Amino acid sequence: MVVLQIQQLNGFVSHASRTRTSRGRRRASTTVCLQTQLAPSRTQRIMEKIAVGGEAGGAGGAYSYNALKRLDNIWSNICTQPQGPQETQQIVSRVSGLSQDYVLGNNLVGTFDIAVCGGTLGIFLATALCAKGLRVAVVERNAIKGRDQEWNISRKEMKELTQVGVLTEEEIEDVIAAKFNPNRCGFESLGDIWVEDILNLGVSPAKLVETVKQRFISLGGVILEDCSLSSITMYDDLAVMQLSKGDILSSRLVIDAMGNFSPILKQIKGGRKPDGMCLVVGSCAHGFKENSSSDVIYSSSSVTKVADANVQLFWEAFPAGSGPLDRTTYMFTYTEPQSTSPSLEDLLEEYWKLMPKYQGVSLDELEILRVVYGIFPTYKNSPLQAAFDRVLQFGDASGIQSPVSFGGFGSLTRHLGRLSNGIYEAIDGDLLDSDSLSKLNPYMPNLSASWLFQRAMSAKQKLDVSPSFTNELLHVNFTCMQRLGDPVLRPFLQDVIQFGPLAKTLGLVMLNKPQIIPSIFRQVGIPVLLDWSVHFLMLGLYTFLSAYIDPVIRPSLEELPVKTKFQWKRRLEAWKYGAGLDYEL
Repeated sequence: MVVLQIQQLNGFVSHASRTRTSRGRRRASTTVCLQTQLAPSRTQRIMEKIAVGGEAGGAGGAYSYNALKRLDNIWSNICTQPQGPQETQQIVSRVSGLSQDYVLGNNLVGTFDIAVCGGTLGIFLATALCAKGLRVAVVERNAIKGRDQEWNISRKEMKELTQVGVLTEEEIEDVIAAKFNPNRCGFESLGDIWVEDILNLGVSPAKLVETVKQRFISLGGVILEDCSLSSITMYDDLAVMQLSKGDILSSRLVIDAMGNFSPILKQIKGGRKPDGMCLVVGSCAHGFKENSSSDVIYSSSSVTKVADANVQLFWEAFPAGSGPLDRTTYMFTYTEPQSTSPSLEDLLEEYWKLMPKYQGVSLDELEILRVVYGIFPTYKNSPLQAAFDRVLQFGDASGIQSPVSFGGFGSLTRHLGRLSNGIYEAIDGDLLDSDSLSKLNPYMPNLSASWLFQRAMSAKQKLDVSPSFTNELLHVNFTCMQRLGDPVLRPFLQDVIQFGPLAKTLGLVMLNKPQIIPSIFRQVGIPVLLDWSVHFLMLGLYTFLSAYIDPVIRPSLEELPVKTKFQWKRRLEAWKYGAGLDYEL
């Protein structure tokens, strides 16, 4: 999993020069606030001691205290904004007619088949498309480079990059910085479950992104760095992009790979508040003696109070590739954006208190190398359908990642082959209208079904269930999945939901611990359960369609007209991926 692409915004207010707040409410008396300044938080003291080099764009590329405060300001604005659509900047506009009928100016960089906006993860799709012979340009507001903090992933997911021509087997080995086994799942003294080869590789994003970038250039791709998107004007034949430095770029298709805070995404959603949020904080530190295994998910406590909110805290921990005593620990929680939600700095203050006990080491024994943090918005209606002709969302911007994961590198590798093939066929057949492009980000019932898990793992602010409910539920689920074996447990641990394994797990849970069912109803609510039931039934239907109807239809696809064939191929993919049947042990 990876930490969120952090949006760099202005408006930072020094923590030392203002009264410490939580969601804008004062915690100290007015008299004290007027007479004194609060001492810097432990987070500020720790972060300001760390030498921060060239911070990268993309996933979790910023580590400074200033960047933390900027992100906290974004999070605060999300929490306090009213429900419903908000006024947003109109990035995409439509003009009737052909582009040649309008004066585009003398700053035209070139015309391409595809322009990818957002290079840190977009470079992977751009390279896969370039390998198919398409003319591709990448526009990135910063430099295209990976962060220092490693991405944790399984070898199976990395190998998917070789299948689309992005990496060779030798290059995969070169970018792997750490390997570790076994991997633990545990819940508050209820017992641990150990697995092998799940998120057991630490991949260097710096090496990986640079390797893919050089492959892209060698294939004839064009890169425009330090250059952000200002606007897109849609003509009948092309999308014309106005860039920040005055350059103009035209393409047949624009891929929006600008992450969760893409300006195009904001326009499509009308600034609507996310349905859920995953908040992540953590650090990479030197000085861990026990450092050979990892934690895929671990909970060391029941629901607890952070700032003014009840939260259920979870952990991940991985050996780092920078040295045998270096280890990364993440603490994360799921919540709804609301005025009482904790800030990232609130969570980091809790992290410094809890992490030493969790890892069995004193904070004084550790040298903090980096502090990492991120916010991950999630929406019920995902993936996102294409809202404009010639514009397609990709990666986190599309909402294709599981709502219980933070970051989308794993889902990127999983869907890269499907999407690169589909986009190539859309370009080749000139099927670039919004309806055709929406077939590339279709409804997937296994993704929608994951929403129940996020709600079950989120602490309620008014507790009418036991504070230990989430740990008890997760423990009984994981115990049942372990009893059912690898075909059930392993896909789930890699964010792939399948009908058979899910049905077996639910049945075994109800047999083993029926008394937990009333608490499930109180925790997630009847409307959510009813909505989930629909997706569960659709998951079963998609499984049936992919297993039994797909083999009947597929042999006759080549006889169909181009557009009909494109639509049916995308439908068959939706059945397969929407049922999780693309996953193989």
